[in-house]
Amino acid sequence: MQQNILKRGLIGRLCAVGLLSVGLVIVPTNAQAAGCTFTQDLQLGVMNEEVRCLQKYLNTSGFTISESGVGSAGRETTEFKLLTEAAVIKWQKANKVSPASGLFGPKSRLVYTALQSEKLPTAPTAVNTSATLTLETQLQALKAQLATATTAKITTAVAVQTTAVKKANSAMLNVLDAIDNAKEAIDDNDDAKAIDDAKDSLVDAYDDFMDGLRSYLDGDYADAIDTFDDAVKNAEDALEYTDGNSDESDADDLINEVADRIDEIADAIDEADAAGKATSKSEDLLDKAKDILDDATASFDDKEYSDALDFAEDAQNLVDDAEDAIGDKVSGVSVDLEDARDAADDARADVKASIKKGTDVGDAEDYLDEAENYLDDAEDAIDDGDDKDAAHLIDSALDAIKDALDEF
Repeated sequence: MQQNILKRGLIGRLCAVGLLSVGLVIVPTNAQAAGCTFTQDLQLGVMNEEVRCLQKYLNTSGFTISESGVGSAGRETTEFKLLTEAAVIKWQKANKVSPASGLFGPKSRLVYTALQSEKLPTAPTAVNTSATLTLETQLQALKAQLATATTAKITTAVAVQTTAVKKANSAMLNVLDAIDNAKEAIDDNDDAKAIDDAKDSLVDAYDDFMDGLRSYLDGDYADAIDTFDDAVKNAEDALEYTDGNSDESDADDLINEVADRIDEIADAIDEADAAGKATSKSEDLLDKAKDILDDATASFDDKEYSDALDFAEDAQNLVDDAEDAIGDKVSGVSVDLEDARDAADDARADVKASIKKGTDVGDAEDYLDEAENYLDDAEDAIDDGDDKDAAHLIDSALDAIKDALDEF
């Protein structure tokens, strides 16, 4: 959990796929501590003055490059070779830098800075640099700050952690894990819309993480915990968009579920009919559910997953109504209500088709919403036995449907 925070870097708004490379590097404001100033990774084969400074530091800190000859005290060189690597590994092990690989990279530089200053890094400062780093590198460096804060060589105030600090540390790591999980889910998802939504939530999570980190380094642990919790929620939102919860997968699941329910209720209606119960209302509702489920399937095939999900949900509601209506006798006003609902559904379909063609439909959708409200009220009136009020509401709904159709 402590390693590989983001496998290929945090995807943000500025990058559609792959690694996000930015010219902004987060570094402590006291990065130039007494002694050496390291600006790059030092490893086998590197030749520059930073290597010489590193060798001098190691020789004077008990991690001798060589007892005599090249690399010994006073004879340090600009070349990073095997003896230098061996000394770096010893230094890393002594200072709990993991992995102790001999690469003097971002984590080692942060620990070096902390050891030189003997205090925690202050709030991060954004500075421009010609070198570009992935957000993976930034987050690894920030996580290294947390590790540095727990070493025995940092101030006593941090070594003896309070409950608030421990909670903040735990919250910080929760954010990093949540971001990592969301990033992996994005990489494994092929739904473009889900990926776009997930990216937005993931960037929000990263922004919250940075705000929380600033509060943490300022010592405001309560605010840090709250902000880290917000970051986790945003990362979880990103995960929900991609981890099997996209419109595509939801629509597919619901279409199959409703199809099974239609078969189930059809059998129940046949049994009720054989027993002499009224079934005409249930049959009508189930037929409508089948038609709308066909619309859901067609939308799904056209990759209009959001529309498919809406149609499937409407079909599901009609199937439930069909089940509830088994045994109910149909009154004249009930027939009028169903006819009016059919008219509203047909008008809604016409409006959607016109919108897709680019036709201006004016206030047609508002009129149809008004009509459906009238019809819902009419259904309630029928349930209450007030057929007269129901009939009046149905007439109002039909007027609204006509107004909707007159708009285009």
